[in-house]
Amino acid sequence: MEFLASLLKHGVNVEYCRILVKNFYHKCVKNTHLIFHLFKQHTARCDLCNNLSNGELLCQTCQQDIPHFRLPQGANNLLLWPAIDKIFPKRKFDRLLCYAPYVWPYDVWLKQFKYNARFEIAPLLAQLLTASWQEHLKHFSNSQWLEEHCLITSVPIHFSKWKTRGFNQAHLIAKKFAKVNKLPYQPNLLSRIKKGDSQVGQSGAFRRKNLSNAFEINKVLLNNAKYIIVIDDVITTGTTVNEISKILKNHGVEQVLVMTIALSLPTKN
Repeated sequence: MEFLASLLKHGVNVEYCRILVKNFYHKCVKNTHLIFHLFKQHTARCDLCNNLSNGELLCQTCQQDIPHFRLPQGANNLLLWPAIDKIFPKRKFDRLLCYAPYVWPYDVWLKQFKYNARFEIAPLLAQLLTASWQEHLKHFSNSQWLEEHCLITSVPIHFSKWKTRGFNQAHLIAKKFAKVNKLPYQPNLLSRIKKGDSQVGQSGAFRRKNLSNAFEINKVLLNNAKYIIVIDDVITTGTTVNEISKILKNHGVEQVLVMTIALSLPTKN
């Protein structure tokens, strides 16, 4: 205060002082971010092998080694695989992009993210989804998914679960994905109005009954969008995304593309 009073006493313009202080503050913030980035870059270690990872959660070696789906046709639509297509015989969605099967390390990451609030995993998962999306676009001639009538949303959770957990993991992944790919994201397009029971380990029939009339759509936010991308963390039976796809198509949506980090494949007894 004495410093400012001295400046004012000697006829220094108040607005000029304000600009100086503001610029100094922004420089401090910028330098702090730079120092933090450099520190992270030189100290961060890979989540899997514990080697230095250049500031990322995964080193390049582990990112290349972790399992992920590869389609011979290259379009990344898993529904082109007859074995995958049979899992969803009465599906309402049109395309399925999934990075990997639900195996290590994805099962560990998703559980840590969901139940232990490891938020630093969200950017990595969004990055993996982006890899699938970019590969898909290379072999996808139609441009409707990139135009104004395309919209991204995430699978919602019931308010009671949000109060307990404090966040929706699908929303955090979708938000990062939409930002990186510069696509419109509407987190409030869908809401879950029916609480239901936990679906972990339950059969498809139980899930379908549990999710009947569980979701509601905001018609205003839909805004006549014809192509919707629905993002979730993992798909097991596809019941949730199927119920959502049915609601979307009942409100005029032409195509639904489902994107997920992992797909839980059925096991032989």
